[in-house]
Amino acid sequence: MSRHIHSWILLSFCALSALASAEEPFVFEKNSGRLPKTVIPRRYEVRIDPSIEKAAFSGDETVSLEVRQAVREIVLHASGLEITNARLLAAKEIALTPKLNAEEQTLTFALPEELPPGKYQLALHFAGKLTEQPRGIYISPYQANGVTGKAIATQMEAVDCRRMFPCWDEPAFRAEFVLTAVAPEKQRAISNMPVVSEKPLGDGRREVGFAPTPKMASYLVALAIGDFEEVRDEVEGIQLAVLTTPGKREQARYALESTKKILTFYHEYFGLKYPLPKLDQLAIPSTGAGAMENWGCIIYNDNSLLYDPATSAQTMRERSFAVIAHEIAHQWFGNLVTMAWWDNLWLNEGFASWMGTKATDHFNPDWKVWLRAAGSKEFAMRLDARATTHPIQRPVAQDSHAADGFDEITYSKGQAVLRMIESWLGEDTFRSGIRAYMQQHAYSNTTTADLWNSLATASGKPVREFAAGWTEQPGFPVVTLSALPAGSQASVQLEQARFTIHQKDPAPLRWQIPVIYGPAGAPNHALLTLLKDATQPGALLEPDAAIKANIGDVGYYRVAYDATLARRLLKAAPLLAEADRLNALNDSWAMVQAGRTPAADCLDLLSALSDDRSPTIVQRLVDVLWTIDGLERGTKNRDGFHTWAREFLLPQFARLGWEPKASESPLDATLRGSLISILGAFGSEDITSSARARFAAYLHDPASLPGDLRGAVFSVVGHDADALTWEQLHKAAKKEDSFEQKRSLYNALVSARNPALASQTLALALTDELIAQDATRLVQRVAHDGEQPQLAWDFARAHLDTLLAKLSDHAANRYVPQIFEAFDDATRADELEAFAQKNLPAVAATSVAQSADNIRFQAEFKARVLPEIDAWWQARVRR
Repeated sequence: MSRHIHSWILLSFCALSALASAEEPFVFEKNSGRLPKTVIPRRYEVRIDPSIEKAAFSGDETVSLEVRQAVREIVLHASGLEITNARLLAAKEIALTPKLNAEEQTLTFALPEELPPGKYQLALHFAGKLTEQPRGIYISPYQANGVTGKAIATQMEAVDCRRMFPCWDEPAFRAEFVLTAVAPEKQRAISNMPVVSEKPLGDGRREVGFAPTPKMASYLVALAIGDFEEVRDEVEGIQLAVLTTPGKREQARYALESTKKILTFYHEYFGLKYPLPKLDQLAIPSTGAGAMENWGCIIYNDNSLLYDPATSAQTMRERSFAVIAHEIAHQWFGNLVTMAWWDNLWLNEGFASWMGTKATDHFNPDWKVWLRAAGSKEFAMRLDARATTHPIQRPVAQDSHAADGFDEITYSKGQAVLRMIESWLGEDTFRSGIRAYMQQHAYSNTTTADLWNSLATASGKPVREFAAGWTEQPGFPVVTLSALPAGSQASVQLEQARFTIHQKDPAPLRWQIPVIYGPAGAPNHALLTLLKDATQPGALLEPDAAIKANIGDVGYYRVAYDATLARRLLKAAPLLAEADRLNALNDSWAMVQAGRTPAADCLDLLSALSDDRSPTIVQRLVDVLWTIDGLERGTKNRDGFHTWAREFLLPQFARLGWEPKASESPLDATLRGSLISILGAFGSEDITSSARARFAAYLHDPASLPGDLRGAVFSVVGHDADALTWEQLHKAAKKEDSFEQKRSLYNALVSARNPALASQTLALALTDELIAQDATRLVQRVAHDGEQPQLAWDFARAHLDTLLAKLSDHAANRYVPQIFEAFDDATRADELEAFAQKNLPAVAATSVAQSADNIRFQAEFKARVLPEIDAWWQARVRR
């Protein structure tokens, strides 16, 4: 045998051996955490006294401990805290001396003598600083009636509870938390559990006590204090509240009604009721993420929860429902049953994404959520095809790297793989397995092995053998269909291989692939085969049939067709079901990226679907054109491409027009804005003049501009803004209290092509007129949306310390690499790596590697395909 084949067999054997020796079900003593398991916290009693005026807080805690074997030291986590008056309460009180390790973020107490097994209490006093960085306990600024206010909030995930009080800050150390907070008398204080006591302190403040939580992970602890307004209701005995900063109460009603629907749906699906007596949901402008699923006290970014029917876009309505569905799903996936360690983060996030999408689709079928989820799946697949990808189950050696797992592989690939497994097992069987998993592991931790065991028991199928390749290996396969000669026992041959983009010598891997295929346009005649081998024959179908694979787009794999089948499928493309047209488009573009097919093949399919009436399909056409426009930047042919692209898209806009129609889909409203944005950016004078007229009317009467058009109109106006228009946009943005509207207006400022105006936009990043995260994003958006990467990088480099100080550690690690991704010159990848080596921390290495790889790919891709693309559209320009 040749060396190549020998290597393939060896690598495949190694991969299969690795899967065979994969993780075991959760056992606390064997779990992957870093702290010793000899001392376990059972109950925390914590009193927190924060002061916004002093930008500081202090606190006291008593931790009930179980010492499981004799120890000479107690080790837990603390970061950024000053520890004083530490005592161990045993038969006699023992004074302790704290030893803090800032790098490891640990707190160690050496004991004067060996401490035997038993129950003890650890009593501590501590103090720390409050900043506006959303980690641990922090200050969250907001705007109300043009005046800035401030609230207290928390963001603990992944490893920042240790910044609020010393704790065993790993997910497997579940414990009860009994929180007491000092708050101004006129402000609300909320936490995971209901308020059970309030005591005035006589100085304008009061002490608020909360009921004990169930046993839970430390990253779920929550506290918020502020001038909050609320709307209230209840469902099935659970008290519900949606809280906002002043003036936004009415924008919370949609969230409240959505919550009632979602909770009821989950109760039925899981067969387990939400276990806490109340569920608070708070919307504030400044959070560490879009939302955080703290048990009983979910904290959202304003722009993820609030919806104003009078001014919000359809996209905001969808986002609100979807994010609520995701976060409430976490009350089961993550809170009731928690991943054992951060390498199994997908058990939280992949499941919440899948379950949230299922609930959103159930209540809003006209949104076609699963169809459009192909967009997030595509983004994950683009990352997953690269050398810098990682398995869903990502090894996490140190908890400082835990935040690296919060990416599209964990969320969107996790969701897509779960949907594929659900399709393979059947919806009812899958749900039975999930119910058993929840009941068996409630108030405990799990590994992925626990999930596979539950699904295997419910289905009687070898789930682990099927699923391990999808979660424990990086990447994904491409299934190639080849036509077999007439007279063969099958019409097609199926072949699997690893699908890669811009990789050299990738390790060959194999999957068990549930391939659904059959005659194009006839999903009722689809067949399912489990492709395990490198090649295997398919079924015998009608002669000369156009064949489509991955029917319904439920599989997480690409499909390639030989020349014969590709020609047939192109002719049949308009007859395919909506999901199959979208899947064919996505696969076709991916084949171009991978260098497997010429660009003309994808563009021919694009042309065949130019008259499509599906908003989702048309949006995908728009996305491809935006991508091509990115390739055209800086070339002499860009104006010509814009001319052709306008002609290509204008019939779709003519069909929709500026004004909504009573019978149109809500997705048409979103598509209308998308078409306005791209046609304006591509130089349509009619679109631009109409957008300017609507913006002028908006300045006199904001109600004149519907919410669905605002982002698009602002974008078109901002693109070619002069100094006066820039100032009008800026003034409107500053006075807006709604962060949805504020962000739309600032997004228009970053799109300005005038370098002088772009510089003015960049300067806003150093002001306090935006929350910290939004301010720093202005620089990245000027680089990308404003097409000013060098200007943005020069600014960022000059003010880097100030900008990074506004961000969480995880966001700071990604900040510079994401600016550089606006470049498409391979030498910029070298520059990024050199800069990172000297100036960025080691934990930024993953983000740097991903961005450098993407820059090099973009440079190679542009050189390879742009001449083909130009030749294709130039042959179709009207002369």
